[in-house]
Amino acid sequence: MAKHFRKIPASDLHYLPASQMHPANTYFHFSFANYHNPNNMNFGVLRVLNDDDVKPHDGFGQHPHRDMEIVSYIVKGELTHWDNATDAPETLGRGNVQIVTAGTGVWHSELNKHDGWTRFLQIWILPPKYDLPVRYENHDFQPEQRDNKLLHIVGNLSNKDQVPLHLNQDVNLYVSELTDSNAKVTFQLNEGRQVYINNIEGSVTVDEDTRLDERDSLEVIGPAELVFTLAGSTAHFILIEMAERHD
Repeated sequence: MAKHFRKIPASDLHYLPASQMHPANTYFHFSFANYHNPNNMNFGVLRVLNDDDVKPHDGFGQHPHRDMEIVSYIVKGELTHWDNATDAPETLGRGNVQIVTAGTGVWHSELNKHDGWTRFLQIWILPPKYDLPVRYENHDFQPEQRDNKLLHIVGNLSNKDQVPLHLNQDVNLYVSELTDSNAKVTFQLNEGRQVYINNIEGSVTVDEDTRLDERDSLEVIGPAELVFTLAGSTAHFILIEMAERHD
């Protein structure tokens, strides 16, 4: 039985609308920039989860990062990434994932160069140590890989040969899109592990009685067997699994 099971409704997220000063409609899951809540700083090594819907022909221009391990997951539209480590702009579409180990320091930008809005999740993971080598990678996952199943998109040093992308921190990221009303996806959360679940789109039921609608989230500390089924016509969700940590 789970030690901790807490739903965070989307209405509890801090919202910053797009404006001349800010390029996106952003939902902050944890304290970030001018939003500071000392009681909402992180969940284990998950420090930031920003849900950004970026205006057409706008975005986050060149800015520095250090030490954090950053994952970007594209939900809709296209996002063009540049960093000074590779100096090679790349454009990513729905379901694509990029990772950056900021380590000793990196400059990068994330721009929407298109006529439509671009939505993506920006996820910051606390590193296992400071001053790691800077590293950037991305992967183009196909829709059928996550259709009615869990897709392991980011791993760690212990399983890096089994997953296309990995971080230095002990985390695992999975995504799924449910479209079949009979589909059932199961995730085993072990003792000493915890997971943050964010329902990105649609509606999903967890363990038969907890419904997550768009942008709702769930914190769980294991052990637990989590079963996901459709609560609507579709569901698109992400799991961020890590070692149990209390701080």
